[in-house]
Amino acid sequence: MGHTADKMLAYIRGIVNETDDTVSDIDDIPEDFRELAEELKTFGNYVVETREKYNETLKGIQMHNASIEQFNLLFSELIHYIPQQIMVVEKETLAILLMNETAIMEMHINHEYIETITGLMEEHLVSASGVEVEIDYTYESVTRHLNVRAYEVEWDKKTAVIYAVLDISDTKQEIMELEVHAYHDSLTNLYNRAYGMKILEEWIEEKKRFVLVFADLDRLKYVNDEFGHNEGDMYIINAAKHLLTFPEDAVICRLGGDEYMALIPDVGSKEVEEKSAAIYNSLSNDDYLSDKEYSYSISFGYVAVDTDNELSSSVILNIADENMYETKKANKKARLK
Repeated sequence: MGHTADKMLAYIRGIVNETDDTVSDIDDIPEDFRELAEELKTFGNYVVETREKYNETLKGIQMHNASIEQFNLLFSELIHYIPQQIMVVEKETLAILLMNETAIMEMHINHEYIETITGLMEEHLVSASGVEVEIDYTYESVTRHLNVRAYEVEWDKKTAVIYAVLDISDTKQEIMELEVHAYHDSLTNLYNRAYGMKILEEWIEEKKRFVLVFADLDRLKYVNDEFGHNEGDMYIINAAKHLLTFPEDAVICRLGGDEYMALIPDVGSKEVEEKSAAIYNSLSNDDYLSDKEYSYSISFGYVAVDTDNELSSSVILNIADENMYETKKANKKARLK
């Protein structure tokens, strides 16, 4: 029996170690024992392969962790030279892990600053992916425009978010002022032709119901030639003042020279014609004319645009222009009587 046991141990060593020192008389080894030896060999190989993979993974993790630590250390040093507000915040608890001086100053002003910023980012459905977002931040009735980027990182074995926040309020204000100049007429402060045509195109695209009013001053050239361009400018300005009595949601613009356009949403032609007649009368009786040797008069043309409209903006404007000239001819005949 002992002799057989020695043979069995020698057989196992030979199989597992893949050596030639297996027993010569294999018939002395039970078949089920031979099968067990093969399974031990397979299992042993699996253990070796698994250990090697584990060691490789462990080395990778160690290198990754070292890289993260180096990045975090370098980032901690660099953020103090960055003009933006930089805040490293634990994702789940919003605990502050790191801030630069700019962010610290902001936190001194509003201790709930982090919660406010993260809440506004959630409202914009922004994940921590580095996407740039503009948000409006209001504190003590003052609204500021902020540009925010968020990056999810690993920080001290925690999931954190780096927020980079830049106050762009001054830039935003400059843009708004440029837009005001770009879309407003300098003489009347009404919208200009560019803005009026932009809105007209948008309303047509949106299948909006509205009335387009084309207005033209009567005898502006006569006022300019006989009484000077200053008086002509006052004519243009005073007409704009009266046109602004159209409904508040109307878009009133000066197309140029003596021409104006009004876009009035969700209204019928009859209502617009009645309001235009009232404007005609109020302009004709403007207080500025009390000591003048000339009169004010304005001609209107209309086009009602419905939700099923297929006409282009230029066609609609031309139709209103033609209708206005019919009115102008009627006004001229009335003056000559």
